[in-house]
Amino acid sequence: MDAREAAIAEVSLHCDLAERLTLVPPSAKARGLYFRSIESALTRAGRIERYQALFPERFAAVLWHPVGEFLVRLAVGGALLTEPRRVHEGMFEIGRRNAIVFSESLIGRTLLRLLSHEPKRLLQQAVAGRRQSLNYGRWTLSFPEERTAVMTMIEEYLYIDTFLLGAAQGTFDAVGVPVRTEVKLEDRFTGRHILTW
Repeated sequence: MDAREAAIAEVSLHCDLAERLTLVPPSAKARGLYFRSIESALTRAGRIERYQALFPERFAAVLWHPVGEFLVRLAVGGALLTEPRRVHEGMFEIGRRNAIVFSESLIGRTLLRLLSHEPKRLLQQAVAGRRQSLNYGRWTLSFPEERTAVMTMIEEYLYIDTFLLGAAQGTFDAVGVPVRTEVKLEDRFTGRHILTW
């Protein structure tokens, strides 16, 4: 067993990665920018060296790549950011930091200047961005109350209750709006984020 296989086996003891990979269809693709979010979080935390040794291949940000490959890197990256038994905390933090890093980019700063005082518009932009960067499943957004949003995710293969919840938290952190988050899962690929600000 090589070092990459060993890292995957170890992290699989603490999350459902091995089983999840058998359920993700080969047609599910993600843009390369998702892979870069892992590298960015690990670089900022000073933990990129081991990750790069395990995964030396790089992906172009705009091209499509298998979601299964992203899930492997996300789980291993989460374990490297924290430790294998806290992999879910690590995946949450990668999602949170990705949103913050995006907000610091030129396009992110421009969008946030336009949308930062409008959390509803910011969340609508998140749904639109998701449609451009993942080719499977769907998200819907509703606002049952003035300061409450419900993001419903169907056939979402990324970790709804960790990585994607971290991204939701990071989006609000980036604009300085306190948010209370709640996750309701129907199964591992269907669930809702309830966001109240």
